[in-house]
Amino acid sequence: SSGINAEWPLRPGICAGSGCDIMTDTGDGNPGSGPLPYSSMEWLNNLLSSWYEVNNEQVHEFVKNILEKELNNLAPDIIEKITLEECTFGTDTPKLKGIKSRVVESNCTEGGKQKKIVFDIIVSIDAPDFEFKLGVKVSLLTLRAAVQKILFLGNLRVTALFSDQVPFPGVKNLCITFTDRPEVGFNVELLDALNIDTFGVDKIISDIIEDVLAEQLVYPGRLYVDLSGVGSGGMVEVIMMSRKDNQHPGVVTAAVTVERLTHTTDTTKVEVGIELGSNTTKQTVHLNMDSQTVSRNFLIQDFDVDELVIRAWESRMIFRDIQYGVMKVDLADMEFSLPSVTQTFTNQDKNVNITVDVKAHLLPLIAIKQDGDSVTDYQSKFSGSSCVPESNLDTGVLYVHVHRATGIPKADDHSKSDPFVTVYYNENEVLKTKEVSNSQNPVFNEWIEFLTSSEGFSQSKITFKLDDNDVWPNPNDPIGTKTVTLSKDSARQVNTALVLDTLREDATQEIVLYVSLVFRPIPLV
Repeated sequence: SSGINAEWPLRPGICAGSGCDIMTDTGDGNPGSGPLPYSSMEWLNNLLSSWYEVNNEQVHEFVKNILEKELNNLAPDIIEKITLEECTFGTDTPKLKGIKSRVVESNCTEGGKQKKIVFDIIVSIDAPDFEFKLGVKVSLLTLRAAVQKILFLGNLRVTALFSDQVPFPGVKNLCITFTDRPEVGFNVELLDALNIDTFGVDKIISDIIEDVLAEQLVYPGRLYVDLSGVGSGGMVEVIMMSRKDNQHPGVVTAAVTVERLTHTTDTTKVEVGIELGSNTTKQTVHLNMDSQTVSRNFLIQDFDVDELVIRAWESRMIFRDIQYGVMKVDLADMEFSLPSVTQTFTNQDKNVNITVDVKAHLLPLIAIKQDGDSVTDYQSKFSGSSCVPESNLDTGVLYVHVHRATGIPKADDHSKSDPFVTVYYNENEVLKTKEVSNSQNPVFNEWIEFLTSSEGFSQSKITFKLDDNDVWPNPNDPIGTKTVTLSKDSARQVNTALVLDTLREDATQEIVLYVSLVFRPIPLV
């Protein structure tokens, strides 16, 4: 056992650079090309099948408890409650189609020496006998439905945190997430609704379940499994974060430098366009000097589907524009294997050389989860440590979460207020929450994140303005406001109570707004 314990956490480190395929599906059960002698997918899937057969019931109960809670959290307002009655995954074990691994050294040594190993796994599920039955309450109507015959294919990332202070096998926790939107297929059948017109309710339920499973819960959700107490007889702790709890996974910066091949006194007018999905910027470069750089920063929602496009051309009033060239950078591999990409194209006739430097920056998960008026900070869980690496950077991404408010006076003798919050960053509006009708202690649970301005994070200002929504044409009634000056000493504030400067003469108690502010430094361009 000492030999296994010594080798297992270190084996993936055999592969240098961006990692390697330690297990690949050759289709015939033969070992893959990786360094492990038993690294065939057939061997690993047999092991998984044996484990699944023994732990089938425990897996069902575990998933049922998590799934029911998250289905209710993510269901649209039209659905009052979802009850998961039965859950059967069937006899077919999930299949692993391929694995890549890489070692990520931890910058923090709090709690002993730590090392992360990241496994990227292709998971396939084809379970014709899969079924779970659920009750869906819509207004006064309760419908029962069965979700059957699931087909699933997705790319799963498992990050294992190893610690020398945890008993064998040394795994402190696992963080599990899908790196792209999985392919999901299933059938939905209404129960107890024979010989009646369902008016398309089965289609509505099917769409809702598909949205929750594929778009919200699974991707880009994260599952945290705490194993630190298992070796000493403790319990396994599981925390799930779905789309509404999650943030952008990263930032991409693009710097486009236009330079002359040879010096000249002529002025060249070059248009540079940088596109990422619907985010497009265009800037004109009047090249009357030897070089000039155009920069753009993007918050990335999905590394796997986004493509960065850089175009350069010369605009002409009458004749067709002269195209200098187009560059396309696929961001799918940038998250780990390609932290930066540099491309160049040259137009000899126009005496112009254009260089594009693209960098990817991963953002650490904020891991703040709100359930009703309760807010929990899971930072130490998902990061493996509560310590935050110091940084001298003053640019990056600012996350603002408006949780709730208390102590709001009534609008009048007959009704309570209809409050909402507007957030301003350096006097620019960045978020306006939905109003909460007829409430003195509203729960908002809305967040926004955005790139800091070029002036930087320190000494910038965040203003929270709480108003009572009034019926048009009457203006909204101001309730209170608070401005916070940001600093690096307060780069992470979770569920902070802000006592507002009240704007209501009838306020008999403090009006308090609970917010979270988290700054994550990134070298923007």
